[in-house]
Amino acid sequence: MPAAARKDGTDSVDVAHGTGDNCALPKTYATAAGSANVKVNSKGVVRQDDAMESHPNVGCTAHAPALSTYSSNVFANSKGIGRDGDQYGTGHDISSGSSNVFVGG
Repeated sequence: MPAAARKDGTDSVDVAHGTGDNCALPKTYATAAGSANVKVNSKGVVRQDDAMESHPNVGCTAHAPALSTYSSNVFANSKGIGRDGDQYGTGHDISSGSSNVFVGG
């Protein structure tokens, strides 16, 4: 079962783009938005439609895609919970999560 993802930069997001012709950018960013009242290890859990950290897209234009894959059977605030391996938009993979809270489905 994958680890639960947490907000506020607690967990990493690997980005498969964003280097653009004139940008020297990192390829790892972080989670951003999440639940205010459902917590994992004292941090709000990332949920369906929550945005990741803003970062440059191809051509250096900033964007912050929303979580687009998530648990289909574990919810917080009526939204699917994000997990290690889920994606924001396309090509933005959550690459870390809680070491002791796991989410199925």
